[in-house]
Amino acid sequence: MSERVVRLRQQSVEAVPTLSTERAELLTEFYRRDRGAVSPPVQRALAFQYLMAHKAICINEGELIVGEKGPAPKAAPTYPELCCHSLEDLDVLAAREKISFAVGPEARRVYEEAIIPFWRGRTMRDLIFREMTAEWRAAYEAGVFTEFMEQRSPGHTVLDDKIYGQGMLDFKRAIQRELDGLDYLNDPQAYDKQEQLKGMAICADGLI
Repeated sequence: MSERVVRLRQQSVEAVPTLSTERAELLTEFYRRDRGAVSPPVQRALAFQYLMAHKAICINEGELIVGEKGPAPKAAPTYPELCCHSLEDLDVLAAREKISFAVGPEARRVYEEAIIPFWRGRTMRDLIFREMTAEWRAAYEAGVFTEFMEQRSPGHTVLDDKIYGQGMLDFKRAIQRELDGLDYLNDPQAYDKQEQLKGMAICADGLI
């Protein structure tokens, strides 16, 4: 290995996994503001665009392949809109034997004072659990279902091979073609399709 690769590898190996509140703070800031009457797909797309516009960009010296999900190497973001961690959850993350995440006092303060109070009762987990039957909840408590989908959105590990042959502008042109072809007179789902396509275009802009 070259000296550069050795240095970057060592940096990665020595980095301590930590919990970052950056994404949770940005998303909370976004949803605190009155965005007016927009559809759920557009609102989520605007939230994604807000994240892309305001998150810290981490490019370390010597890197040729760049990109970090958090503001620093091994800094893990959280997703309070899906499942908001409690202070007890943060203790478990910091103390567990397998793949622990350091949780600093500032992160705990942010969660206690801003993240948890805002998202209590608003998360997707909260919304879903309110709709489930008593029988389902009993099965969940008994361990029939796992917590996997409580904390992750469907498709979080899925990539379409189109991203390797097309750019965001290609996607935007394809989205516009679909928008131009909507039949509002004969297709009862035309409006829903429009809002989904508009959200997709906003996400593409966010990535650009």
